[in-house]
Amino acid sequence: MKLAVFLQHYFPYGGLQRDAIRLTEAATEAGHDATLVVSTWEGAKPHSTSIRQIDSGGRSNHGKATRFADACGAIIESREYDTSIGFSRVPGAPFHFCGDACIAERFVHSGRPSWAKLLPRYHSQLRNERAIFGANSRSHIFFLALKEIADYQRHYQLNETRFTLLPPWLRKPDTFTETRDDVRSRLRKEIGVEDSAKVLLFVGSNYRLKRLDRIVDSLALLDDSVHLAVCGTDNFAPIQRQAETLEVAPRVHPLGARNDLPAWMQAADLLVHPSERETAGMVLTEALTYGLPVTCTTCCGYAPYVAEAGGTLMSNRCPPEELADTARKMLGNLPHLREQALLWSTEPTRYKTAEIILERMQL
Repeated sequence: MKLAVFLQHYFPYGGLQRDAIRLTEAATEAGHDATLVVSTWEGAKPHSTSIRQIDSGGRSNHGKATRFADACGAIIESREYDTSIGFSRVPGAPFHFCGDACIAERFVHSGRPSWAKLLPRYHSQLRNERAIFGANSRSHIFFLALKEIADYQRHYQLNETRFTLLPPWLRKPDTFTETRDDVRSRLRKEIGVEDSAKVLLFVGSNYRLKRLDRIVDSLALLDDSVHLAVCGTDNFAPIQRQAETLEVAPRVHPLGARNDLPAWMQAADLLVHPSERETAGMVLTEALTYGLPVTCTTCCGYAPYVAEAGGTLMSNRCPPEELADTARKMLGNLPHLREQALLWSTEPTRYKTAEIILERMQL
């Protein structure tokens, strides 16, 4: 099977980006001829993946998305590939990997006036979404979370033959030459934290959306032995000022983008993810495979899996007091929570998501 995987913009550490790479690599390993088609690329290019870069610029974000979709549409019509799947929104692609929330549903809860739908940005986005999910589309949708299906079905005629709900996409955890205690000691030494301290881990590249400020607020309510390690790229200056105002700055450790995130999942005690919105949340299930307990808000698509694995779900509002109380309780029960996380991760079907996608694409 000659397969095109459409992804408008690749940047390191994005969940959707990592999924697109993983599917392309899995298809190649299965003997298919798979190519990742992108418009822009940040970071090093993997040698194991065939990458095709197309020029689809534009001034606005919605303009760039439209030009990319049009360019991919021309590739589909050329029939140079047997089939294709859009990780970005590409009308006409036989398959779509749904890594984005429903725009029509978000519009309902945004408080924007109805006439705002006519603005170029929203009009373009809604038209694109309708072309993929609407009744006239033949695209088969791969959903990551059950709640996303309900959101889309409120606005589009999606019967069960048009979509597949995927299991959480786990990958086997990295192995280390060091013991967990050695990894823990080495990384804590890097940030000047005692082995006996408790470390909360935050992972994300959009501090506002993931509500890093809420975690810093909660840190002021926790014992001085609790620290926060921040992995991800964004403007840290406002968080630094907030931490200084709350007098917790020495306990907040900005690490930037990390290539050794699995090691930090070994070194930390609890992954804290009070996101305002999250279609799935690959980092949540990835943490569980390393035995790292997780707490997240109920709006995260993978929240039910966090609960299954013994984690705690917080309300979508998630005030600092709730976050601090949740962290305090979970930090007091770590051995049991680690055991539950690792036990949940042993289910073999959770490592076969790529196989499920590729099998469906060959029907």
